[in-house]
Amino acid sequence: MKQDAKEELLHWIKRKQEEMIEIGTAKGISHKETLQCSQELDDLLTSYQRLTSVNQLRS
Repeated sequence: MKQDAKEELLHWIKRKQEEMIEIGTAKGISHKETLQCSQELDDLLTSYQRLTSVNQLRS
């Protein structure tokens, strides 16, 4: 795994976390937009976990 890909994914995770906090604060944690954003964040975190797991297996 390239370090650049990992760094970019971490960047998008941070941005999605910030977006989810903003939406949750404005509309509530049960609002459909907050839940959708949470699912998108979960997907990004899963992708990151897969990348790092594959990298560890190759080491």
